[in-house]
Amino acid sequence: MLSWLTPQWRFYPPVPDGSQLWTDQLWRREYRLQSYALDNAWRVVCPRGTRRINGTEKECLAEFDRLAGDTVDDGPPEHIAILLHGLMRTRRCMRKLERGLLKSGIPTVIRFGYASTRQAISLDAAALRRLVEGLPANATLSFVGHSMGNIVLRRAIGDLLSGDDPRGVLPRMHRVVMLGPPNNGAAIARLLSKLKLFGLVVGEGGLELGPNWQTLLPKLAIPPCPFAIVAGDLSKFHIRNPFIGQASDLLVNIEEARLEGAAEFVVLPVAHTNLMTDRRVIQFVTGFLNQPIGPASVANSN
Repeated sequence: MLSWLTPQWRFYPPVPDGSQLWTDQLWRREYRLQSYALDNAWRVVCPRGTRRINGTEKECLAEFDRLAGDTVDDGPPEHIAILLHGLMRTRRCMRKLERGLLKSGIPTVIRFGYASTRQAISLDAAALRRLVEGLPANATLSFVGHSMGNIVLRRAIGDLLSGDDPRGVLPRMHRVVMLGPPNNGAAIARLLSKLKLFGLVVGEGGLELGPNWQTLLPKLAIPPCPFAIVAGDLSKFHIRNPFIGQASDLLVNIEEARLEGAAEFVVLPVAHTNLMTDRRVIQFVTGFLNQPIGPASVANSN
């Protein structure tokens, strides 16, 4: 354990885990190359959560490659699960789900962190695409998103479908689970956007889920693999948000979560903020992702 007196602390102080100002751009052997949302700063974070270098992208990429080594494309194939947190959350909130997936037998789990309140969803999606393209080219890929994380994923898939896919990401997508996804926009975001403070707090990405949804929608795609949706509904406990409908998890209602083509649509009595930590949800996610791996067919964008 690091202490205030060790050389490691003096030179490589711990950094906030999943800060709202930093976005993961590359992941390799648990090292992370990150970009800063407010300027052109970059940094490298090591597996124990300490910052190894701050600098330009070129400087940090060189240090990242030195520390993490090269990507091995011809090694043994593995199943990698990428977890995406939601708006105003951090990668820390996906730890319990990560532990459940590792325990279930998935060998590598990546908690993707991004500056959800400080940049547009297009930038979050571009970072996710870069990170995924930097993984071994023979890896099978699964994704689990919470809330806005699913929209980031759908935007990244849309970008891949409309352009080049040099690393063959789409054919290697195995399964996707969406937890409380605002797949049809979010009424709560549209309502709160009338308050100027809302835009200042949630940033451009948050506004895209509300008043700017129709501009974002054509750029989103349906996952090109089997996907499941887990929606929360607290109405049986007479707990409701009157602004978004009767059946909801208090932030996303059931109809907002729906998406054509879902292999499964599961409704559980779980609040939106607890979907990624609930035991029943984790059990469903691990079971769905651990289905036999086979070829995926690429779907058309939405």
